Amino acid sequence: MRRKVARCEHGNGKTLCFECFRAGSDRTKARQKAWAQRTLPFDPSAGSGPGGERPRTLSQSEIAHRKRMLAYLESARRHA
Repeated sequence: MRRKVARCEHGNGKTLCFECFRAGSDRTKARQKAWAQRTLPFDPSAGSGPGGERPRTLSQSEIAHRKRMLAYLESARRHA
């Protein structure tokens, strides 16, 4: 696979300006993030985790904690 070399069209053609370098860097980072998230952990077709394993059962204290957090977020939303 041949790599594409970033080019600076508005410069002298030999060196990259900072804006062109940054744009190429941002595109590379976006491509890497998209590849890393190709199977999202909450994708229902893939199961719960990245390997497609089944979701684990939550304990009663974990369920209670989530309910408390949801109640807090709802009250914060009303006051905002």
